[in-house]
Amino acid sequence: MEYITLARVVHILAVVLWIGGVGMVTTVIIPAIKKIKSKEEQIGTFEKIEARFAIQAKITTLLTGLTGFYMLYHLNAWERYFDYRFW
Repeated sequence: MEYITLARVVHILAVVLWIGGVGMVTTVIIPAIKKIKSKEEQIGTFEKIEARFAIQAKITTLLTGLTGFYMLYHLNAWERYFDYRFW
């Protein structure tokens, strides 16, 4: 397997996990936590969930950035940022 193919697969999976996680937190978890009566319990529950999600978000953000830069470098595609057709 070529490294560019591996980088693309890792890049796509990292983006899906990253954005999917953010979507899950904002559309499901936060509304569910708001239904808890006690403010202390709301904060405690959110902090527990956020601590676990923060690890996933950091790893997937790092993987997305690293694989993205690798693909730009490998494909020598930096000039695409200066061409309006790619935006």
